[in-house]
Amino acid sequence: MAASLPDHWEQLVTTALLGTDRRTPPGVAPGPQTPSDLLDAAAAATVRRRAGLCPARPAERLRPAPEDPRPPLPPAAGPRRRT
Repeated sequence: MAASLPDHWEQLVTTALLGTDRRTPPGVAPGPQTPSDLLDAAAAATVRRRAGLCPARPAERLRPAPEDPRPPLPPAAGPRRRT
């Protein structure tokens, strides 16, 4: 059975504090470990944690951007674009 996300994260933090030579990171095959194994597991857990988040609502209603008087393309770039 897979551990819950908070439990998995706690195991990763504990492994980071103890070191990979004393504890195998969760989700990594037993055997000699490198620091990159722990970082890979932490990166995957971070993606899992952030995937379920919804963006916060803006504090105030968004206003349209002001009109931009510049041309969409600089005049010198026009001839290059057509070729």
